[in-house]
Amino acid sequence: MDDLTYGRTDRVAERVKRELSDVLQRDINDPRLKDVVVSRVRMSNDNQVAWVLLSVWPVEIRDDVTKALERASGYLRRAVGRRLTLRHSPDLRFEFDDGASHLLGMDALLKNADMGPDPKETDGEDGETGGEDGEEE
Repeated sequence: MDDLTYGRTDRVAERVKRELSDVLQRDINDPRLKDVVVSRVRMSNDNQVAWVLLSVWPVEIRDDVTKALERASGYLRRAVGRRLTLRHSPDLRFEFDDGASHLLGMDALLKNADMGPDPKETDGEDGETGGEDGEEE
């Protein structure tokens, strides 16, 4: 990408994503946050606010994840701020990314879909197997 479409806020967003993912995987001891994946980070124009999109599976544990994030938000902000070379640590605002949930739901639907007869089960159009003349060898 050229510099016109990929600016400083995008580079900062990528660094915040990388560092926050690392902190969540290595430094946090709360088991509710171990399976959280940082999908994407969007930064405000002044890099003061980072909107962090998280993927969580199963969806039912989102309430527990929200509580754990509220409890750990100060630590996460300080930890990410120490790793970045910014004047101010960005305020982290967490949102859930429904994209992964939709993909997993579609995958389940496709696995359960009736796709017709399996082509491996029928050899020819008439369902018979055998040689060229229909005779078995």
